[in-house]
Amino acid sequence: MKHVLLALLLASPQTPHPPETPAPPSVAWQPCGTRQAECGAVEVPLDWDAPAGRTIKLSVVRRKATGERLGTLFFNPGGPGGQAAMLLRDYPQYAVSDELLRRFDVVGVDPRGVGGSSAVTCGRPVHDPAVTQFPGSFAEYRELVAHNRAVGVSCLSGTGPLLREIDTTSVARDFDAVRAALGEERISFLGKSYGTMLGAEYARLFPHRVRTMALDGAVDHSLPSERLVADASVAVEDSFDRFTRWCAETPDCALHGRDVAKAWDDLVTGAEREPIPVAGGRPLTAEELRYVAYVFLNQLPEYGKGLANAIAQAEKGDATIFASVRASALDDPASTAAYRSILCLDIAHGISGYRDLRARLDRVRKLSPHLKGTSEFWDMTAGCVGWPIRPTNPQRPLDVRGVPPVLVVGNTHDPATPLSWARSLSSRIHGSGLLVNDENGGDGHSSYLRAACATAAVDAYLTSGTLPPAGTVCRRAP
Repeated sequence: MKHVLLALLLASPQTPHPPETPAPPSVAWQPCGTRQAECGAVEVPLDWDAPAGRTIKLSVVRRKATGERLGTLFFNPGGPGGQAAMLLRDYPQYAVSDELLRRFDVVGVDPRGVGGSSAVTCGRPVHDPAVTQFPGSFAEYRELVAHNRAVGVSCLSGTGPLLREIDTTSVARDFDAVRAALGEERISFLGKSYGTMLGAEYARLFPHRVRTMALDGAVDHSLPSERLVADASVAVEDSFDRFTRWCAETPDCALHGRDVAKAWDDLVTGAEREPIPVAGGRPLTAEELRYVAYVFLNQLPEYGKGLANAIAQAEKGDATIFASVRASALDDPASTAAYRSILCLDIAHGISGYRDLRARLDRVRKLSPHLKGTSEFWDMTAGCVGWPIRPTNPQRPLDVRGVPPVLVVGNTHDPATPLSWARSLSSRIHGSGLLVNDENGGDGHSSYLRAACATAAVDAYLTSGTLPPAGTVCRRAP
């Protein structure tokens, strides 16, 4: 999604619909996990442009409807890198509601390159605390480019040809192969965050295979990356400002009664001079501090106290709370490898050199004075500069037609996927509806299973196929 490539992308024609997916053999299910889950595998081409060539197997988990069955619902939790199969097998209560488990056969598919579906393997860690993603000099920029290239080469060595074939278009075609293997004419789909990119691509390619589709925490993949980075920076800063106001209004916030923004800025400035110690672990850098704070902001208001406690602890010279989140957000080799490798095929970063990156950095820092441009979309921009494989599924104009009404859901204050993206994605899917969630302030990333009103509305739509009335807003709880 880069401004350098925008004119070319806007001129590019829509990718033609692929041919009908041939039905693979039916899935051989085996009992697994807890509460009557079933596990299986579906074989698909490694390269959909060469379907007679090598194949890979996708890990699939199903939970059959416990009540009056409506059909099959595919679920994707986001990421990219979220393991839908494992989540549905072991923790279904964190995937979908009891109502959806009652009415649907719920299916979780690990996308290619993720979890049990030939997971991406890299020989070098994606995140290196010694390499900045916010270079202040040409030398630091060169170091970033060299690091990204070395990581990508190690992923190619560890993963092989699959690394070139894990873009979201290929994943959407995989999902249709699973649909065919299940013998379903149409499916319902619930996607969160990255899952909305996947769902929109599936709807574009296979509109006649959709029964209902809910896209929560929407990403509009047709936007140029410069716009995505700017929007995300504003959204993260907005969430931080809301956190400081919450702390001022909440007596049991560990920073209550203080100037929280100043306390944060002072903490970051100190970490820039010297990383903050972690009891029994590696010190926390200023960039890690900002990114982990962003992760906390994704779970407001539930984790507001946790972020305040982490800041108060770090002020005393111990960043253990922040480091515990860093371990999963930045240091987990499986999730970070899949995340980086997939998005570098889906996002055209549009950076041709240090001047481009520096100009973009200067802009987002003005938009985000406390978080200084930290966002997942900055991570994608900086993390893909120098990647050895060019994007195979870059942003393109999106115009989805012929699909039944789709429900797009956005929070009023989502730090990861701003409400404006939900509005723009909805405008690109003909006949879709938009549900705005402002319950509990509309804070945090996504609303399904986090806000009662939005969860009920999504469930009602997925079961009935009827969109909420136009203009529906889930209001702040009293």
